[in-house]
Amino acid sequence: MALFNFDKKKKLLIIGLDGVPLPMIEDLTTRSLMPCLKEILATTTLVQMGVSIPEISSVSWSSFMTGTDPGNHGIFGFVELEPGKYRYRFPDFRDLQAPTFFDELGKHKKRSVIINLPATYPAREIPGVLVSGFVALDLQKAVYPAGLFPFLRDLDYRIDVETQKAKDDPRGFIADLHYSLEKRIQAADRLWRQEKWDLFMFTVTETDRLHHFFFDAYLDPAHALHEDFHRFYREIDRIIGDLYQRIAGKDQYEMIILSDHGFGPIDNEVYLTPILKKNGFFQADKEQIESLETISPRARAFALDPSRIFIHRQGKYPRGFVQQADYEKIRQDLRQLFEEYRIDGQKVIKKVFYKEEIYSERFLAQAADLVLLSQPGFDLKGGLKKNSEYGRSHFTGMHLQDNAFFLTTCPQFLPPHMTIFQAKSHIFQSLGIS
Repeated sequence: MALFNFDKKKKLLIIGLDGVPLPMIEDLTTRSLMPCLKEILATTTLVQMGVSIPEISSVSWSSFMTGTDPGNHGIFGFVELEPGKYRYRFPDFRDLQAPTFFDELGKHKKRSVIINLPATYPAREIPGVLVSGFVALDLQKAVYPAGLFPFLRDLDYRIDVETQKAKDDPRGFIADLHYSLEKRIQAADRLWRQEKWDLFMFTVTETDRLHHFFFDAYLDPAHALHEDFHRFYREIDRIIGDLYQRIAGKDQYEMIILSDHGFGPIDNEVYLTPILKKNGFFQADKEQIESLETISPRARAFALDPSRIFIHRQGKYPRGFVQQADYEKIRQDLRQLFEEYRIDGQKVIKKVFYKEEIYSERFLAQAADLVLLSQPGFDLKGGLKKNSEYGRSHFTGMHLQDNAFFLTTCPQFLPPHMTIFQAKSHIFQSLGIS
């Protein structure tokens, strides 16, 4: 018996809105600032969705693509350590160890067009078309098939915006967001018309960039960029409306719109390395820490962005200090430290997870020993070069794990409590796959 039975007529449009929280969708549609989406909501189902831990794009979009957790797909964060060293490496699409929905659809002669999906660089052969999303360093390596590259190059297609501009030239940064989005939709228009496809996915990552730097502009009507924030969302709404009109009223088409994590305002950035150092868990051979390569053999734990704590074990790390007999006690001590940690009397950590509590066993050995989930308002960072335990920077918005959203034209397939790990199954069901 075949694993899947396909409805050959079904086609699916997926729109990804990176970092857009459910409360914002509800607010902007209620106030008719996103009129097209408001109209769509009248005939679809919108639900809150929980995402990966840590709640970052590389992990969440990898979980979306594969329908499984980091313990199975192997992507635990934006940064890892090189094996046997203390140097950073950046996992990419080649590190993903579970099949994606577009690979599985291809086995059944279904073609996908995937535009700007994060964590898919460098692009590789897929059953269809792939234009990688961030983090992508070279547009030519972000495109499959390769013959599409000249068109994107001549279009001046942008994978991402220059984030430094958000600090130096805020209005120029906003203009760049509009420009990159315009080029992305121009590319999508061509691929929609010229490619044969069964699944078409268009992801907007500019939303995440806007939120990190100017979430306060959304919240504060007196902010100099408040109207600019609304204007950008009106453009997002126009794009959503245009794509929806292409499929509206056609029985063979279904649609999903989702985010990979939510967002909220920052009260304080919280730096884990100084906390570990103050409490005797982290030590370095130099007073001024420039990299993890200066870690002391006496260190018992270290942190990696954004919220991962690793116990410095003998045999696992070159200068590892902690013996296996002491591992569990140190892990318990770390859990207690962070569960009780407060800033101005406020509890910072919502929950401390041991790795086996949230990850599957396949790649469990690669996972952080503890992963922290913060309370809203406390943005966790590794903070290796920081001296203070908390503070503020140019960022005004932070990721949240529990207020992402999921919209679908197929509500009958929704589970009672939607998570990003269930999205892959929902994709198959929306395409008439059983």
